[in-house]
Amino acid sequence: MTAMRVAAAAGSVVVAAAVDVAIGMLTQNWTAAWWAATVVLVLLAAALAVWQMNLDGAGARRRQRLRGVQGRSARQIMNGPGEQVVRDSTFEGDVTQRQEG
Repeated sequence: MTAMRVAAAAGSVVVAAAVDVAIGMLTQNWTAAWWAATVVLVLLAAALAVWQMNLDGAGARRRQRLRGVQGRSARQIMNGPGEQVVRDSTFEGDVTQRQEG
């Protein structure tokens, strides 16, 4: 995941630099070009941060549910944070829930 973050950060800087050069060359107003590049960089950084939070699972709520199940036993294993729920179920044996990470 670190390589993806580095690539996203580098890509943001490259896009912001391209916006800076393009606006500066078109308008010859380098102050406006710097402001535009700063705005683009901040917006890209915010969008990428939200996108990566969802990829990491920090922004998304993870759930494992067993509902209305009848059987001998059940086992739920979740890697990382989240919620594990068993409702309205009947088991003859064991119910195991494990959360790792």
